[in-house]
Amino acid sequence: MSNLRRETLKWYKTLQRTKDQVFAGDHRTIEAARQRIREEFLKNKDLREEKDIQEKLKIARDVDIELRSTVVQAVKGDDNVYHAKITSDTKKMENTMFDPNAELPPPRTKKCGGGKK
Repeated sequence: MSNLRRETLKWYKTLQRTKDQVFAGDHRTIEAARQRIREEFLKNKDLREEKDIQEKLKIARDVDIELRSTVVQAVKGDDNVYHAKITSDTKKMENTMFDPNAELPPPRTKKCGGGKK
């Protein structure tokens, strides 16, 4: 088996595992993601150029990272409150409060859409 084929199968399986972890408990979303992953890989099954295959594998890696780091599930608890499922992979950003007294620059009045006539 060629290295590209092996790597392609590896990323197919990785994405299938990732969707199971990220969407755990949400069977409808898991099924939709499973079908989408399968469709995308089947759509590109006839690629022969190594450059094209590497490009698609990079997209698979990027999707894996994006799913793991940005998707947060909100689950409704018994107390009618939603609880967020945040993992160690989830990107956490600084939560800075907005200053209502901040001075904002005036809106731009120049219109876009072309040069001088």
